[in-house]
Amino acid sequence: MRDRDKRFAFTLSTSTREIVGPVQELHGIDASPDLISVATDAVLDKVATWPSRPLEPVYPLVFFDALRIKIRDEGHVRNRAA
Repeated sequence: MRDRDKRFAFTLSTSTREIVGPVQELHGIDASPDLISVATDAVLDKVATWPSRPLEPVYPLVFFDALRIKIRDEGHVRNRAA
């Protein structure tokens, strides 16, 4: 998620009419202010309780590592992971 999207997602005090434009821009969805209101009301309790939820004892982590090298491929220099 881009920083701009995070700021949009966590903006408080934004009216439903102000959210219609970014929803259209980011997701290509024509959503009315009423639909935005219904959707936000449906998740409001979960959003409020999420910061105080119990944490899991272990979270899986996947780490990918690669050495990026330049190779010549069919007359072009390309970056490849090795």
